[in-house]
Amino acid sequence: MPNAIHSHAAARKLAQYSLEELMVFADGALDQIDPIKLSNTSPYEVGCFLERLSPEDQQFLLKKLSSSDASEVLAEMMPCDSAEILTEMRDHRAVKILQELEPDDAVDLLLNVEIKDRERLLSKLPKDFADTIRDLMCYDPNTAGGVMTPYVTTIRDTMTVDDAIQYVRREKNETENTDQLFVVDQHRCLVGSTTVRNLIWAKSQQRVADIMERDIPGICKPDESKQDVALAMTESHAQILPVVDNQGRLLGIITHDDVIDILHEAATSDMQKLCGAGGDEHVTDSVWYSVTKRAPWLIANLFLSLVSTGIISDFSDRIAEAALLAAFLNLVTVLSDNAGSQSLAVSIRALALGELLPSDIKQIYAKEAIKGLLNGIIIGAVAAIVAVIWTKDGMMGLLVFLALVITVVFAGILGAFVPIALKKLKLDPANSSAIILTALVEPVTILIFLWLGTRLVCPPAA
Repeated sequence: MPNAIHSHAAARKLAQYSLEELMVFADGALDQIDPIKLSNTSPYEVGCFLERLSPEDQQFLLKKLSSSDASEVLAEMMPCDSAEILTEMRDHRAVKILQELEPDDAVDLLLNVEIKDRERLLSKLPKDFADTIRDLMCYDPNTAGGVMTPYVTTIRDTMTVDDAIQYVRREKNETENTDQLFVVDQHRCLVGSTTVRNLIWAKSQQRVADIMERDIPGICKPDESKQDVALAMTESHAQILPVVDNQGRLLGIITHDDVIDILHEAATSDMQKLCGAGGDEHVTDSVWYSVTKRAPWLIANLFLSLVSTGIISDFSDRIAEAALLAAFLNLVTVLSDNAGSQSLAVSIRALALGELLPSDIKQIYAKEAIKGLLNGIIIGAVAAIVAVIWTKDGMMGLLVFLALVITVVFAGILGAFVPIALKKLKLDPANSSAIILTALVEPVTILIFLWLGTRLVCPPAA
């Protein structure tokens, strides 16, 4: 009974470290870490901890883990970080860890290793595994071929059900997909698929060709982009996608966990690039690396913002006559910028998921204009009431109302226009769209508000 209790999932949860607990050992106390408890810890947590250690401490910590556990940790880290750790190891240890990795993960890691170190490690791997790695390296890492694994359980269409079951039993420890099975012909061309359950339910002497499904959803070509692969899996609801060459030969498979990684990477990259940070930037990167990623967009934003500064400067005399214009200018600018950001986020999502067709663009602009008009009227009315109560000036309320209606409509349309325009220019729609949007919305909003203000609140002398 005690052994059963200790092996229970809840008990194992207690026998592992959190990242916060690991950080306690960071300052010269790594030798106090319990190897057993560390091996029970999530590879992701251990990876996050490793990123915060010096190279010497990283090697010391990894020695507490088996090659299998160490490979899981490195697979959870950024490939560039894993590569640095791998090159610091002795070759025999590095080779053991590489052998524990899935081929696609090993490729990601080795592509970030110096060529001379890569070739040395490949030469020490078993020939079959090294050949597999070299074949996968021929594909662009951002394509289906770059993320697929060639280890796939296939059965022949000419097999009997009984023969297929026996074959799957022998192969169960060699591949990932022991539930869904792909059926190939004598030339390894993909002709169908089935499941282990279907095999069990079928008659033992039936041919596989008689029970397989010939319609296979989500078939990918090796040169398709990772994003297209992720969309194919979400649309087909498949757990595994087959990758075939131009002759229809099965090259490998892409599993759902690979697609989760693709979606996570894409979402993270888009979110960061949207704000002008590096798409692959990480909190543990060096200061200089982050600065080189962010500074160019900040400099561009600086020059674009000078337009807004120039407009305000031209209206400085009028602002001096009615100082409250400056206070409400900030309110209108912030609200219009937020309205544009809302439209921008929805448009980028539609583009990323392939939901937006060229024929939809005019309708999208019209809808965003209507949404902007209704939102402008609602928030404009509320803001106008506040302005009147605050300033006791009905014209100030009218100014705020009109400015918000006009600028929120403009910002909504522009929020849809910016990513669509970048897409047409064959640029990444997520790449600093927010900075571009702000740089365009702010000067127009300032110009409209101050122009209306000089007519309604402090008109020029006759």
